[in-house]
Amino acid sequence: MSNTHMFTIDASSIDRSLPVPVGKQLYGLLAYMLSFGDMPKGVKLQSVRQLAAELDIAPMTVAEVYKQLRAEGLVEIRAGLGAFTVYEPNRQIGRVAPANVLSADIDSLLEKAERLGISPVTLASMVQAQARLRKPRVHLSIVFVGIFEAPARDYVEQIRPTLAANDVISLVTADQVRDSAEVREQCRDADLVLTFVHREVEIRGFVPEANILAIRFIPSERTRQSLALLDPRTRVAAVTQLKDYIAIMRPSVREFAPHISDITVAWSYADDLADIIARCDVVIFASGADHVADLAGPNKRCFEYRHSPDPGVLENLLAPALAELRHNKITDGEAPAKVSELASRRTKTR
Repeated sequence: MSNTHMFTIDASSIDRSLPVPVGKQLYGLLAYMLSFGDMPKGVKLQSVRQLAAELDIAPMTVAEVYKQLRAEGLVEIRAGLGAFTVYEPNRQIGRVAPANVLSADIDSLLEKAERLGISPVTLASMVQAQARLRKPRVHLSIVFVGIFEAPARDYVEQIRPTLAANDVISLVTADQVRDSAEVREQCRDADLVLTFVHREVEIRGFVPEANILAIRFIPSERTRQSLALLDPRTRVAAVTQLKDYIAIMRPSVREFAPHISDITVAWSYADDLADIIARCDVVIFASGADHVADLAGPNKRCFEYRHSPDPGVLENLLAPALAELRHNKITDGEAPAKVSELASRRTKTR
């Protein structure tokens, strides 16, 4: 059953003064919101005619954007009904969440500790100490496909606590997947390949044999706090490296700083960027546009709009997937099932 909520877009997010076609702005805005937004599966997007009228752009432009989003696996088009979201951020795959499997064993261990006079705090310390010494029976090989290397290194470190101690996670970029046969082979050989929701179809196109799992990212806690603490009088320059996503900068800033009204959006290689920066009080740049900080100089406040893996997705999606892959490796040396197979299996048992 489809969700009754409607996916809506603020018309002010499309800026005709920017040197980017409105169709590209609309695509970037929708792709970002569908990949990073907190929407359940089955939310209906506005019809082509409705969205075109609200944004005052040609229906053909909206139709082309919807087609591109469908090709990238971000929406599904239902005949006679329209376009709907397809990604479910908090879905679970595999048999059951690992914590649920261990619930009875933990309760039994707590009872035994109580009989022996061992407090829960002491027991937890003992378990942690033993866990550090113990190596799991099998390890998984994981590849994270990022976009820009510097932030991707941080993403890997944020994902690492979800892995077992002897799991191996390596970092490659989407450009390397596209350009390097060796990197594509590395992805094919990995037990699991992780990437962004809006990059899944692209990476799958390069390595269809790979076991790919898309995980959702959200604005980092530090980014949200930095935006919330801005003075209402602040003049902000919001700068992006990727033209496709230029339209997301203003709504992204306003999501956590609704009190800020003076926001100028710019591309990181725009001819007038130096002038824009000179006229503002704070520079906020999207990941990948690090050179903007050098241009701003040491006397201008400047910070990155950084994302981080959604903790709920790591717990509800990644952890069960890893548990299932590990289980399959342990039992009879079976090759790990693909994530898509696990999801399909779970769907059939409902």
